[in-house]
Amino acid sequence: MKENDQPVVLLSGRLNGSQKNRLAKLFDMKYTPSELAAEVGFNPRQIYRVYIPAGCPHQKDQRGRIWINGKDFREWVKEAYKKRKMGTNQAFCLTCKKPVKMVNPERKSSGDLVYYLCECPNCGRVLARIIERGKRN
Repeated sequence: MKENDQPVVLLSGRLNGSQKNRLAKLFDMKYTPSELAAEVGFNPRQIYRVYIPAGCPHQKDQRGRIWINGKDFREWVKEAYKKRKMGTNQAFCLTCKKPVKMVNPERKSSGDLVYYLCECPNCGRVLARIIERGKRN
């Protein structure tokens, strides 16, 4: 799951807070995609369109039906969507969908917010990287 020595960031399929809390209630048993979606609180199509192509652990029986173990799904979601740390000289480009090296960062401040502005070296998009927020001393 690496691209140019950087981990690929999954942007589609992220769960909100209440959905993440419902993951803890999944049992160590096999669920159909519709049962799993109902338990966690999302549309069953998300399993077919996002999670299975992204590598969600699943099994197919003799009739071609998909079964997903609840415990394995919970662990996969935690690993696949964990928060990634960027280097101090990196910013996240929403066009390229990956962390990129900041080129000629310009330090700016607006009220209590201090940030860097730079351009993406790949696509030229203007990127902002927040350094500090809150009261300055």
